Amino acid sequence: MNKFRFNLMPVLITIVLLLHIQNSCFAQANGDDITIGKYRTLHSDILDEDRLLYIHVPRGYENTQLDYPVLYLLYVDIYNYFADAAMITEKLGGTGEIPPMIIVGVANTNRYRDLLPVKTRNLPESGGADNYLKFLEEELIPHIDDNYRTKDFRVLAGPQAAAVFSLYALIAKPGLFNAFITENPFMNPENAEFLYPHAESFFSNQDSLRNFLYIKCETSERPPDLEYLQKLEMMLASEKPAGFRYEIEFREPSGYFIAPLPFEKALRALFTGHRLPEHFQSSSLKDIINYYKDRSKEYGFQVDPPELMLTFEGNKLLQAGASREAIAVYEYQLGLYPKSLNAMYQLGETYRGMGDFDKAEAYYEAFLEIEDRDAARIHNRHKEMERIIQSSAAYRIQQAINSNGIRAGLDTYQTIRNDPENELYFDENELNALGYRLMGAGEPESAIEIFKLNVLLYPESANVYDSLGEAYMNAGNIKKAIHNYQRSLELNPGNENAREMPEKLKKE
Repeated sequence: MNKFRFNLMPVLITIVLLLHIQNSCFAQANGDDITIGKYRTLHSDILDEDRLLYIHVPRGYENTQLDYPVLYLLYVDIYNYFADAAMITEKLGGTGEIPPMIIVGVANTNRYRDLLPVKTRNLPESGGADNYLKFLEEELIPHIDDNYRTKDFRVLAGPQAAAVFSLYALIAKPGLFNAFITENPFMNPENAEFLYPHAESFFSNQDSLRNFLYIKCETSERPPDLEYLQKLEMMLASEKPAGFRYEIEFREPSGYFIAPLPFEKALRALFTGHRLPEHFQSSSLKDIINYYKDRSKEYGFQVDPPELMLTFEGNKLLQAGASREAIAVYEYQLGLYPKSLNAMYQLGETYRGMGDFDKAEAYYEAFLEIEDRDAARIHNRHKEMERIIQSSAAYRIQQAINSNGIRAGLDTYQTIRNDPENELYFDENELNALGYRLMGAGEPESAIEIFKLNVLLYPESANVYDSLGEAYMNAGNIKKAIHNYQRSLELNPGNENAREMPEKLKKE
């Protein structure tokens, strides 16, 4: 019964962060820095100055040819918004809740000049938002698209003065960014008095709008600022264009001097459904691809199935006995993520369970070429495959059966047994596993012959009789099935399966 199934200025931004990191494809040395991105500089003719950029690419970016959405972060500094955005996008992207994202932080030089749409008292240089918007559209975004693998999907995020700019950017250039994550944009009188009427006119005159807006506001803000945002919320409730999604969150004061942006909640809301629902059950790779085709239509860009979701769905198919369908999922996973250790491991395990030890060995070997630290299980599996391929009699018998049928397998058994110089080993569990693979392939008579060989080799093993009994039962030979179950019970009185099956078969 024991089936034994082998079932441009590249200065590193160095911050020590506690990130959830999968096994790396690169070796680290003692004292190396932990990095979350790189500085880059971009000269702007429009602004007539150099702008410092903070770039973070998703973990594994170098190991794929995939394109990624881009989160443009204004009002950036390392220790608050940039690090927070990197950690949250890696966490959510790693679990499949959102697509992995490139982050582009743009350092300020004169934030009030660039981010406010109208002049503000005591800030004579302010009111240059249109020029800054031109910089984003004509210089920064093309620069990022030319130098990184990007999808045509952009998120704009920014606090404080950048919050004013974010809403203004949506109104002035609704097609430039697909989504906005920000704070209360009505934070100074001059800009609020300008911005709210423009927002009201904009939203009421749009029949449809494929954008997403998430605004977080703390209730400790000045009453006039709160009132403007409440008016916006009420106006959107009655004037919301078709297809426009928004969430305005009023929350209690956080207590932070610099309050964090709501990256986690906003990104989850933006990409609702990106992670496969728990009740999702695929019958093939096609079901998974179709699900993400629907998400692509919903989000407006081609969505790649997340690596972790592919692993989970492949495992579900395996548990349902659909090995070939699972293999198709894992192979598709490797096509998207060529260094996916999950896919390599699962393919190795699956082929091992199917008795295709050569392929199993190849996938374990590919795994170890990428990562051999903390991989004792994979090393053991690889050695096991080497041993079976080189020295297992059961493997030679299986090869003969695969090529020329069960009679060739039995002849191979006799040849091995009769060769005095034979160095191949016989193993009860390996032969038993071969028998069950044949039975699972719809060849019960061939399985019977292999289980009979196991009985000859291990006549005192209760398990070999139990397996032979099961094979006879599946072949319809009830008498022989009962006989072998009884023999198994004699050798192991504790075998409840061998005790129960004869009674069930007699009643039938």
